[in-house]
Amino acid sequence: MAWGVSLAALLLVCGALTVDYQGRRLSFGDGTPPVQLRRQGDGATLLEVKAFGQEASFDVTWWDKAVGFLCDFACLPRP
Repeated sequence: MAWGVSLAALLLVCGALTVDYQGRRLSFGDGTPPVQLRRQGDGATLLEVKAFGQEASFDVTWWDKAVGFLCDFACLPRP
């Protein structure tokens, strides 16, 4: 039951982001993605979110380093 509700909520959020992105693209010509990972020159990594008329950025450097470590450990190419 919990898995089904979680999956439905995830699909609802993904659908709402898709509709927001397509609406901005068609109405205003704004083709920037709703969620974007940006690596800065100083080594910081920012997650930029532009959705539902709001813009925000979050510092996710620790997450980027953790994913890099796991990729190196498993001998996988880095994203």
